Amino acid sequence: MMKKGIHPEYYAINVTRTDGKTIVMYSSEKKDLVLSTDNLNHSAFTGQRNNAGEKGQRAAEFKSKFAGFKF
Repeated sequence: MMKKGIHPEYYAINVTRTDGKTIVMYSSEKKDLVLSTDNLNHSAFTGQRNNAGEKGQRAAEFKSKFAGFKF
């Protein structure tokens, strides 16, 4: 059982996704949201990488930066 008076009120809000679809969610803020990133366009979900041209470059930079350290 929850203690009374310590939990915030929850309100129904509209969340607009990147494809224009609106869904209803609940939040303690009375403010509708418009998403700029969601599972339709984020690289973690789509499998596309924005930095594909840098492949291997970041590892080389790391190795040169920490060349004197023994791991």
